[in-house]
This record gives sequence, structure tokens and C-alpha cells, in this order.
Amino acid sequence: MSRFHVSQIETYVRGLYEAEHWIASLDDVNNLSRLLARWAIELIPGDADESASTVEVTDGGEDRGIDAVGVNTTAKEVVFVQSKWRQDGTGSMALGDVLKFLQGVRSLLGMRVDNEPVHASGGMRMAIQSLLKTPGARIRLVTVTTASEPLSDEVSQPIVELLESLNDLPGTEPMAHHKHLGQSELFNAIAERDRPSVDIELNILDWGKSAEPQKMFYGRVSAAQVADWFSEHGADLFAENIRVVIPRSDINDGILQTIRNEPENFAYYNNGITILARRIELALGGSLSRDVGYFKLSGASIVNGAQTVSTLGAVRGTESEANLGTANVIVRCIEVPESEEGLGQSITRYANTQNEVSSQDFAFLDEQQHRLARELQVLGYEYIVRSAEIPRSSDRSKVIEIRDAAVALACANPKINYAIIAKREVSRLFSEGPVYAALFNATTDPLLLYRAVAITAEVDRVLDSHQADADGVEAGVAIHARRVIAHLIMQRVGAKKLAYPSTDFAEVLSSVESQATLLLAALTAVFPDNAYPGNVFKNQARVQQLLDDAGAALAKSQNS
Repeated sequence: MSRFHVSQIETYVRGLYEAEHWIASLDDVNNLSRLLARWAIELIPGDADESASTVEVTDGGEDRGIDAVGVNTTAKEVVFVQSKWRQDGTGSMALGDVLKFLQGVRSLLGMRVDNEPVHASGGMRMAIQSLLKTPGARIRLVTVTTASEPLSDEVSQPIVELLESLNDLPGTEPMAHHKHLGQSELFNAIAERDRPSVDIELNILDWGKSAEPQKMFYGRVSAAQVADWFSEHGADLFAENIRVVIPRSDINDGILQTIRNEPENFAYYNNGITILARRIELALGGSLSRDVGYFKLSGASIVNGAQTVSTLGAVRGTESEANLGTANVIVRCIEVPESEEGLGQSITRYANTQNEVSSQDFAFLDEQQHRLARELQVLGYEYIVRSAEIPRSSDRSKVIEIRDAAVALACANPKINYAIIAKREVSRLFSEGPVYAALFNATTDPLLLYRAVAITAEVDRVLDSHQADADGVEAGVAIHARRVIAHLIMQRVGAKKLAYPSTDFAEVLSSVESQATLLLAALTAVFPDNAYPGNVFKNQARVQQLLDDAGAALAKSQNS
């Protein structure tokens, strides 16, 4: 049956990608491997917003291991694919091919490799590096083949070892995962490619309706009932949601805190959920009163509120489960027949482009922020406190945004742990009271703030230049060490000098390029093998060890 399955897979991938990705100078096997790699990116669950995706097929007769790369900025995910087309459908993937693939991945992630050239275009390299700077970025390794046998233990082991290196940051969800797609998974993907049909029955309290231009019902639903949906249907509930469920986000934490402490206020605090359905039916008994309506939704998909639903589902089996019965969720259910798919896509898009209130936004309520805005204005700078605020000044060099200010002040703080927090999770600079108070308080100096922002921006500019010209570990350190490097430079300058009005700041700023370049070289030289820079520079103990090693190496070179 293997040849039959392979022939079906071949017909399918040719129909999808042959016109765009077939290269006449390559043989059929290499071309089919290219098409398979391209399809594999689509088979990985993620964000459906194609406008946010960049995909590059790199496989060819002389490829160096990575056969396709996909970057999705909305899902914050980069996918690396190695594909192997086996026409007879037998066997599995070879160890040598996988090792070559992993070396290519290491190189693109900025890890130390043995002169392995980067097999991706300059544009894709920049897209990957830009994504890896983003908090919450994730990495997917995909091996895909038409062979029928699973990966052997010998082949799987180096993949596991790389994942352990990428996921070695304590206290965080794993950022890297591996998925193997073999012949059976590929064939099943063809056979089951239609969206799973989900039917939901729900009781809506205090319900209302709108008949034109679309049938819509809205009201309150018990959080316990919503949790039951997730228990029964899982991720199938979100088949048409442009967002994936984000583990351990600050939104999820807020949902959990409300369920634990104020379940009766949940409907007031939460934004609610939006459900699209092919058909909505109201039971006869429910139509007699607006107190409670009994509804059946056929072909349902939750297009907004995935975090709410999944987090409520996770409460099942915990000590807070009883509180689900006290909490209610605001829902709106919209009927979108299959013939009006375009409308459903528009609702999905606009329901997910509303501005969410983050912990950063609450800084607007802090009088210290308004004091800084006034004092910076006297210095000639416009301070943007609200995230959606549009600057009045047309000169961007005279505009300082609060997020940049927080990062710069964290780097300027004498304690390196604040710079590491700025690297690890910028939102913590605002959400954790003691951290926020250490940066923004009555003693925060506006001149120091401006100068710290300028130094941090100059470090970014210098390291962006190095990153664009470098490969491997140097590129990785240039991407991920910039907060630590900015911290080291500002500690050399000193807080008093940064805040002193008579300081020749132009001279200070002109020295940043040489200092940043030297620090980059020193950290690169002692960076450990098999370590991912994105994790190292989020861990205070590992950063301190790296700085100690760099200092020792520098002292040794000066004494020799």
C-alpha cells in the first residue's frame, strides 16, 4: 500500500505547489522533496493569517540540510523543515541528513557551529533574527518524509539534545518543539483536510438577538459550560481562529486570578467570546422567555476568546473548579452560512484586531509618568505614555515611548537583573510592582532617562549592523546580548555622569560603537558550545558566568 499512499501524496502536493516551486533543472525526487517541505509548513498548527507569513523553500540538489523555512510574525513562530521524498515509501530518514539539518538550524539560531554556511536568503535570515528578538517567540523543527517507518532512536537523539538546549530556561514553557510527519500522517492530512465539525449546545442567560443583516444572539453563559466545551472538543473549537492558544500569557494569568478570587465579577472583567456557526437553532422552550434560551450551534468555531475558553477548561480538576459555577462569560453567536465564508473571515479578522489593554497601559494612571512627560517636554522631548498615542512631533528623534524608556532604565540600573528582565519579558517591567517602582519613581531623572534611551538605541544600531554581517554564534550574541551590553556600557559611564547636565553626552554617545563592538567580540569568544543565546541572556546566573569568563579571558590576554 506504500506506493499507493505515496502516489496520492504526490498528486496532492503537485496540485498545491508545482506551478510555483518546480525547478526544471532538478530531478523529480528533488522537486517533490521541495513541494513536500512547503506543504509541511502548512501542516503545522499556527496562525492562519497568511499576510503575516514568510515562507522560503530552500531544498535543491545542493541543499545543506534545511529544506524550507517559515516565519509567522503574528504567531511569533519560526518553522524549520527537513524533507525526504521516498518514491517507494519504505525506510525512514538517515542520521547524516538530520545532523546536517540540525547544524543548519543552529547556525540560523545563532548557536556555535563548525563553519556551517547559512542556507537561507538574506531576507529570510533577517526575518528569523527579527522574530527571535520578539518576546514569546517559538521554534518548530519539522522532519517530513514519505517513508513509512518512524525515526529511529539514533536519529531522534540529536533532535532531543538540541531541544533540551533550546528549552533549558527554568520556569518557562518550552519554546522549541519537534514534529515528525511520516507517510501515514501525510496521507491522513489529505483524507481529513476538511475542518472538524463542532456542534455546541448552550444555555444563554438574559439573551438578546439581532436578525439583520446576520442572525446573532448574545448574553451570558456559565463558565462551567464553557469549560465543558473545551474538555469535549479541545483545539477543534478554534479551527478558524487566527490565533493559537498562548501558554502562560499575562492574559491567561488575569483570567485565572479572576476565577480564583472574584468569579462573580468575571463577566465584567473579561472581554467575552465570539462564536461563528453555520447554523443556529433556538429551542421552542427557550423562545418563550428572555431569561434563558436553549441554543444549538452547528459547525461552530470560536474566533475570538480562545484564551478565555482554554484557560477556563484548564481550571477543571483544580481547587478553583467550583468557582466556574459562579462565573459567567459574555458570548455572541453569529450565524454565517457556508455560502458567506468571506463574511466569516472578515468577522474573524476584525474581532482579533481590537487593542488589548496590557499592563503597560496602566502606567498612564501613574503620576510619575505625567511628571516625566512634563519634564522631558522642557528638555525638548515628547514622551508617549499611551501605547496607541500618535506623536505630535514629526521629528522621531525627539519622541520617547514609555516601553523604550522602561527598557533603557532597566539597562541603566546598577543591578543587572533588571536588564535581564528587559530581555526575558518586557511586560514584567510594568506588571511586577517592585520592578516597576525601581525604574519609575520620584527620583527618576528625565535627563538620565533620555540619555539611557539614546545609548540603548545606539547599541541596537551597532549590533543590528554586526548581526546583518555575521553568522552563527556572533549573530546570536548580537541579537540577544544587547540588553546586557547596554547595561555594561552605562555602568562604565555611571548614573551621575548620565544625569549631570554639563556632561559632554555627544562624546559619550560616540564611544558606544567601539565599546559595543569590543563587548560583542569578548562575549562571542567565550560563548559556550551547544547553548542557545536566547536562553543564556535571559538567565542571570549564566550571564554572570559568561561575564566572568569574558573578564578572565581579557585579563589573560592583557598579561600575555
